[in-house]
Amino acid sequence: MTPLALTMQAFGPFAAVETIDFAQLGKSPLFLINGPTGAGKSSILDAICFALYGQTTGDERSGTQMRCDQADASLLTEVSLDFYLRGSAYRVRRVPQQERPKARGEGTTTQSAEAQLWTLTATGEEDECLVARSVSDANTQVQTLLGLDASQFRQVMVLPQGKFRELLLAESKDREKIFSQLFQTHIFQRIEERLRTQANQIERAVNDHRQHIRGILTGGALESEPALEQEWQALTPQVASALQAFEVAQQRRRQAEKRRNDAQALQRQFEAREALAADKARHLEQQGAIAQSQRRLEQAARAQALHPQQTALLQAKEARTSAQTEQHQAQAGLTAQHAQTQHAVKALEAARQRSEELPALRERHRQLGEFIHQGQQLSELQARFVHAQSAWQQVDGALKRDEAQLESIRKQGEAIGTRLEQLQQEFQRLASAPSALERHEQLYAQRQELEKLDRQGQELAVQQQRASEALDQRQDEATQAERYATEQEMRWHQGQAAALALTLAYQAPCPVCGSLEHPSPATEGGDVVTQAQVEKARAAQETARQTLEKAQRQQAQLAQQFGYHREQHQRLRQQLGTWAEQPLSALDSACESLREQAQRRLRVERDIAEQHAAREGLRREWGALDRTLKTQRPAVEKAREEALRLESQRDQLSQALPEDARDPDALRRTLGVLEQQIATREKEWEQARQALADSQTRQARAEEQLSGATQRLERSGQALEMAQAEWQAALAQSPFEDEAAFGAAQLDDAARQSLTAQVEAYQRRLAELEGALQNYHAQLAEQAPPDMPALKALSDAAQAEEQARLDEWRALDSRRNTLEGIRRTLAAAHAAQAELEADYRLWGTLSEIANGRTGHRISLQRFVLGVLLDDVLIQASERLVRMSRGRYQLVRREDPSKGNKASGLELDVADTYTGKNRPVATLSGGESFMAALALALGLSDVVQAYAGGIQLDTLFIDEGFGSLDQDALDQAINMLSELQMGGRMIGIISHVSELKEQMPVRIEVRASRQGSTVQVQGVLAP
Repeated sequence: MTPLALTMQAFGPFAAVETIDFAQLGKSPLFLINGPTGAGKSSILDAICFALYGQTTGDERSGTQMRCDQADASLLTEVSLDFYLRGSAYRVRRVPQQERPKARGEGTTTQSAEAQLWTLTATGEEDECLVARSVSDANTQVQTLLGLDASQFRQVMVLPQGKFRELLLAESKDREKIFSQLFQTHIFQRIEERLRTQANQIERAVNDHRQHIRGILTGGALESEPALEQEWQALTPQVASALQAFEVAQQRRRQAEKRRNDAQALQRQFEAREALAADKARHLEQQGAIAQSQRRLEQAARAQALHPQQTALLQAKEARTSAQTEQHQAQAGLTAQHAQTQHAVKALEAARQRSEELPALRERHRQLGEFIHQGQQLSELQARFVHAQSAWQQVDGALKRDEAQLESIRKQGEAIGTRLEQLQQEFQRLASAPSALERHEQLYAQRQELEKLDRQGQELAVQQQRASEALDQRQDEATQAERYATEQEMRWHQGQAAALALTLAYQAPCPVCGSLEHPSPATEGGDVVTQAQVEKARAAQETARQTLEKAQRQQAQLAQQFGYHREQHQRLRQQLGTWAEQPLSALDSACESLREQAQRRLRVERDIAEQHAAREGLRREWGALDRTLKTQRPAVEKAREEALRLESQRDQLSQALPEDARDPDALRRTLGVLEQQIATREKEWEQARQALADSQTRQARAEEQLSGATQRLERSGQALEMAQAEWQAALAQSPFEDEAAFGAAQLDDAARQSLTAQVEAYQRRLAELEGALQNYHAQLAEQAPPDMPALKALSDAAQAEEQARLDEWRALDSRRNTLEGIRRTLAAAHAAQAELEADYRLWGTLSEIANGRTGHRISLQRFVLGVLLDDVLIQASERLVRMSRGRYQLVRREDPSKGNKASGLELDVADTYTGKNRPVATLSGGESFMAALALALGLSDVVQAYAGGIQLDTLFIDEGFGSLDQDALDQAINMLSELQMGGRMIGIISHVSELKEQMPVRIEVRASRQGSTVQVQGVLAP
C-alpha cells in the first residue's frame, strides 16, 4: 500500500482543509515530517490509520475525539485517503460521529459515522463505488484489500510513538498471528486441524469399540468371554433333550385337534339344519302380505286401461288455463300502452315549449364567437408559460427524485448490510444442518432396516415352525420306513430258513450249525417275502433317510439365518441408541426438520449472494446518480428563470383584455355548451314527435293481440267440455265406482315392479329352504350330537403341554443361538479394534507432532513460521549490526517455554560483548528502537520476497531517533536510504535537527491559534 493523497478537514489540530499530495515528495521518497511539539505531526499518521480502519495509530483516541476545537461549526470532521495497491488506486473517506448544526432552525443534531470506498480512474476521478456508507462494510473491504487488521497495520507498517517495541516484545502467539497473516501460512494450520480431527475421530472410534465389546457381553448377560464359552458348551445337550420332548407333545396335540375338528364339523351341520328350519318358519309368516300384493297388482292392471281418456282430459284443462293466462296478459298490455301514449302527448308539448328558447341561444352563440379571436394571443402566451412551468417542474422533480433515490439507495445499502449480518448469523447457525441431516438420514435408513428385520424375524419364526413340523413328519416317515424294511428282511430270512429246513436229513449235519440233530426245524408262516421286496423296502428307507437329512439341513439353515438376523437386529439397535425405541415417524420428523434447515441454509446462502450482488448494484447506481446530480442543478435553475419570465409577460397581456375575454379556452368551452344546448332542444322536439307516433302504433298492435286471445279462450272451453264427457263415459263402463276408486287402484312403474319382485323373491326363497332342509335330514338321520366340551378340554390340555415344551426348547435354543452370535460378533469386533488401534498409532503420532504436543511443543505452523522468522532475523540482524556497531544481533530463542505455554517464536538478542543471548526486553530505549526498526525493515524485505499477497511498500516511523547517538543515527539514515532506493516510501516523524539537515524533502507542520497547517518542502525526486 502506497499513500497518494491525504485530505484532513477539522481533524485533530487541523481546523480547515489540509491536503498532503505525496506525489510531490517524488517516487519512493524518504521524507521527514517536521514541526513543533503539539503541531500535529502524529495526527497525520492518525489520519491515515483512521481513514483506513476508523482507529488512530495509538488506539488511545476514538474518531469522535479527533474533532478540531478551532474548526467552524458548519465544517464536518472527515478524512479522505487516496492510495495505490497492486496496480489499482482507491479512495476511502470517513466521517466520525459528531454534533453538527441543524440544517433548519437552531440547535445541533448528531451526524452518524459513515464511510465510503471508491476505485479511481487513471486521472484520479472516482469510478466504482465499493462502499456507499456502511462503516462495517468499509472496514471489511479495507482489511480484505490490505490483508492486515488495524493492530497488525500499526505493528508492521506504522511504528507509532511509544509503540515501536510492540512487535519486538510481542509474545509467541501474537507474533504467530501477525506472521501467519503476512505469509499466508493458514494451510499449515488447516493441516494441523485435519490431523487432530482425524486422530480424535479414530480415538473416539477405538473407545466406542471397546464400549461396544463390553456392551455385547452386557447385552448377553455375560460377565466375561470364558463364561460365554462355558455356558455355550453346557447348553448343547439341554437343547437336544428339550427338542425331543417338544416333538412328543406336538404329536399328541395334533391327534387331539383332529378329533376336535371332526366333532366341530358335525356340530356345525346340526346347527345349520336348525337354522334352516327357523328361517322357513319366519319366511312363511310373510305369506299373507304376499297375497295382498298379488291382489294389488291385479287392480293396477285394470286401472291401466283408462289412462288414454284421463290423459286427454288433463291436456284439455291445461289448454284452457293457458288461454285464460294469455287473455289476461293481452288485456294488461293494452292498458299499459294507453298510459304510454298519454305520456308521449305530454312530452311533445314540453319539447315545444323548450324550443321557443332557440332564438336567444343562437344570438348568445354569435356574441361569444367575436371574443375568441381577441383572446388568441393571450392563450398562446399562457400555453408557453404552462410549457415552461411544466419543464421547470419536470427537471426540478427529476432532481428531487434523484436526490430521494440517492437517499433511498443509502438506506437500502444500510438495510442490505443489516440483512447480510442477519443472514450470515443465520448461515452460521445452520452450518451444521447438512452433516446433521446426513447423520439422521443414515439413522432413518437404519431404523427402516430395523423394522424390516422385525418383519423378517416374524417370517423366520413362522418358517422355523413350519420346518420343525416338516422335520417331525420326515422323522416319523423315516422311522416307519426303517421298521418296515427291517420287518421285510426278517421275514425274508425266515423264508430262507424254512426252505433250508426242507433239505435237512436225519443224522445229516445242518448246513448252518453242523448239528446232527434237528429238534425244531423252521417252517413257513404267512406270505413269503422275496429278495426284490426286501430291496424295495430298503430303497424306500434310504429315500426317507435322505428326505429327513434334507429337512434337518433346512432347519439348521433357518436356525443359522435366525441367529444372523438376531445379531444384525442387535447391532442396529446399538447403532441407533435411543432412536431404536422411538417410532419411525419421530425420526422422519427430525429428518424433515433438518432437511428444512439444510434447504433454508441453501436459500440463505443464495440470499447472501443476492444481497452482495444487490449491494454492488447499489454502489454502481449511487455513483451514477451522484454524477447526474452534479449536472442537474444548473438545468433546474435555468428552467425556473424561463418560467418566471413568461409568467410576467402573460400577466401584462391579461390585464389589457376585458375580464370575461381573457381566457380563449374558457370562451370556447362556453361556446361549445351553447351549441350543445341548441342541438339538444332541436333533437328533443324531433324525438318527442317520433315517440308519440311509435306509441300509437304499439297501442293498435295490443288491441289486435287481445282480440286473438279472447277467441282462443272460447275454443279451449269447448274442447274441455268434450274431454270431460268422454272421460265420464269410460269411467262408467269400468269396474271402478268413481274417480277416487280409480285413483286408489293406480300404481306407477316403480311400485308395480317392486311388488312383482317381492312376490317372485318370496316364492324362490321358499323353494330353496325346503330343498336344503331335505338334504340335511338325509345326512344326519343316523348321527348324534358330539360332546364338544370334553373334546375341547382334551385339545386345550394337549396344546398347553406342547406350548410349554416349545417355550422350554425355544428359550434354550434362543440362548444358545444368542451365545453363538455373540461369539461371532466378538471375533469381528476384536479384529476391527486391532485395525483401529493400528490406525491410531499412525494418525495419533502425526497429530501430536503437528500440533506441538511433543518435545519442544512447537506446532507445524509455528515451525514453518520459525523458518520464516529466521529469514526475517537474518535481514534484521544485518541492519542491527551496522546500527549497533557490530554488538547486537537478533536470534530466535532455542530453549522451549516452560509449562503449557506455546513457544517457538520468542526473540533474544545476541550480545557479542558478553557472548551471551539475553531477552530483547533488556535492551535500552535507543537499543530497543534500533532493534524494532531493524525488525520492521527485515520483515518488509522477507514479505516482499515471499510475495505472500501482502505488499509492505510504506513505512512510517514516529519518533525514536532522538534516543540514538550520532553514529547509530547515521547508520539508520543510510539504511533507510538504501531501502528507499529499493522502491519503498518511508516517512519519519522526529525533532532531531540532524535529520532535518540530512533530509531536504519533508512535510512541515505549523501550529497557530487558528489551527495547524501543512506544507511540502524540498526538491522533488525525479
